[in-house]
Amino acid sequence: MTNIYLLTSDTDPVGNAIVPLLSGKDGLRRLEPDDLDDFELGETDVLLVGELSNGQSKIDVPPEAGLIQLLGCRTTDSLFNQPEQTTVVIAGISPVIAPRVAKRIIGFSGSLGVKSEDLWGVIGLGAVGCEVVNNVTSTGSTVMVADVRTPPTGLLADLGIRRQTVDLLVSGSDVISLHVRPGPTAAPLISDRELNLMKSSAVLINTSDSSIVDELAVVAALEAGSLAGYATDCPGAIVSNAEESLISSGRLIVTTNPLPNQIGAAPEIAKYVLANIDAFLEGSEINGTIESIDFPPVGDPSFWSSQMIPRQKSN
Repeated sequence: MTNIYLLTSDTDPVGNAIVPLLSGKDGLRRLEPDDLDDFELGETDVLLVGELSNGQSKIDVPPEAGLIQLLGCRTTDSLFNQPEQTTVVIAGISPVIAPRVAKRIIGFSGSLGVKSEDLWGVIGLGAVGCEVVNNVTSTGSTVMVADVRTPPTGLLADLGIRRQTVDLLVSGSDVISLHVRPGPTAAPLISDRELNLMKSSAVLINTSDSSIVDELAVVAALEAGSLAGYATDCPGAIVSNAEESLISSGRLIVTTNPLPNQIGAAPEIAKYVLANIDAFLEGSEINGTIESIDFPPVGDPSFWSSQMIPRQKSN
């Protein structure tokens, strides 16, 4: 028998939207984080994890669960303790929210004064990155991309875009959009070094995680005028507490409105989650599985080497 456990707050819109859809399934139980210490999940069990309200920032990944499905935008690294050490399948919601993220990014770019002839650099070609590339190229803008993985078959050729090293991408782009998961070598992915490679007229957009960029360096670059703009929907403490003058100038754009809270998003995500549960029960392919992959370590010749100085490890 498959048990389905729902670990989220009472105010989580996606959690509340999924409950009536699961009403016909046996074994549904709502949990608190501490409940995970009292019993073991089986390899046929499903754990749905949304927003937590008790102040606990991370939970241990149950070693034997069959499927962990995230309900929100928080990353595995911010939700779980060392999820990369488990063989449990973890799935996110990127495929279903990708169009909404892309729309938010296009909105950010408009607010930052991006022009149609500007060159975009997209780092990360998961569901969201691909959606952004499709949206940007459809407007006639030119795009180049960087990713540690091989892009989807035919994507680059069909859209007429090129794959570059991160060094060449950040140095040549007018707009840099980040779509990578946090990890030991991608936190930060954009530091002083990468910012110094960028054009002073370039703008940076981050919808991944606050740890992907060195926020202190970003704010300093904005204040010095060596970075034209920064937009994010996942601000850390430094950006959240930046000087009001940066925000009023239009060079720093911050929103903290989670995408699952948008009108119509919660039911849409809930249906996607239900389809993933059914696929798991049927032994079919699960959408949005999260790979334990990170940008390569310092000095990896496949992705970092160029005629420029080598990437340095952040202290």
